[in-house]
Amino acid sequence: MQKKITGMALLLFILSIGLFGCEESETKTEDGESLPGNLTVHGGSVGGVWSLFTEGVSEAVRREHPGTMISAVPGTVAGNPVLVDRNETDFAIAESLTTMFAYEGKKPFTEKHENIRAVAAIMPINVFQFVAPKDIKFDSVEEIVNETLPLRYSAGEKNALGDIVSASIFQSYDMTYEDMAANGGQIHFLSGGKTFELMRDNRVDGLGKMAPIPAGDIMEASANIDLKFISLGETAINYLVDEFGVKPYTIPENSYEFQQDAYETVTSPTILITNTNQSEETIYEVTKAIYNQLDYLYDVHRGFKEVTDETIVEVGRVPLHPGAEKFYKEKGLLTDQKD
Repeated sequence: MQKKITGMALLLFILSIGLFGCEESETKTEDGESLPGNLTVHGGSVGGVWSLFTEGVSEAVRREHPGTMISAVPGTVAGNPVLVDRNETDFAIAESLTTMFAYEGKKPFTEKHENIRAVAAIMPINVFQFVAPKDIKFDSVEEIVNETLPLRYSAGEKNALGDIVSASIFQSYDMTYEDMAANGGQIHFLSGGKTFELMRDNRVDGLGKMAPIPAGDIMEASANIDLKFISLGETAINYLVDEFGVKPYTIPENSYEFQQDAYETVTSPTILITNTNQSEETIYEVTKAIYNQLDYLYDVHRGFKEVTDETIVEVGRVPLHPGAEKFYKEKGLLTDQKD
């Protein structure tokens, strides 16, 4: 009899552990909607602007689903779409164009990553900016090309959008990175922080990058280096619009202390991506959380303030996840499926 009682107690104990484990595997809102208990979002380098956006999105979900453990971890611009496609992370911050290249298997990607889906545009205004020391002897890309100047240029992370756009800008004037090197120039693939270190030492002449306005590293560098914008020219802007479908954009005057005049450039959104492994319910709830917490996100970074009812669905040519699509249609933000 004692053995039966002991056996029954053990069985009840095991069952209770199982029940508690099930209870902890997902969290529910007051309305009963649930999320997995643990989620991961890949962002950018530690301390970069993407880390703010990654943590902001994560906190928005935590506020709507307090029991969810959502971790914001570092990632890379070119690597994030691949991690998402392989289901090695649940979500990631990514550039819309880079993600499109990954989805369609275009350079720099060697295969299609068709498991990727978009959730939301979280940084609708992500602008190309070419900055250089104020005393540099050129003011435009056209001058660099026509005078075959030996430019020492940093294009940011290799194969990221800043690199792709940089190469395309020079290509629009029939100049390649190889041509630049043959002219005595150098091409570096460095972070903004490292680039500005070299620029202070007169070892780099210019930096091209995609970033919100204002870009934190450019603002910080301008406190110690007299900077100026380098004109891209209509030739480059028209080429980028035709080639990639980016939008022309004007950086208003005085967006930076060193900037007196408006700057003509292009913009392409930064988006939150996921994959087809994630359930419709999960992505619906994450999308809803971001939308409901926009007032909070507006205080996290100025770039979030560009997220509106109109821009949040402008994710480019990356297909929306059905869960995100369902939420946007319910809110009247989307009438047709974005394929």
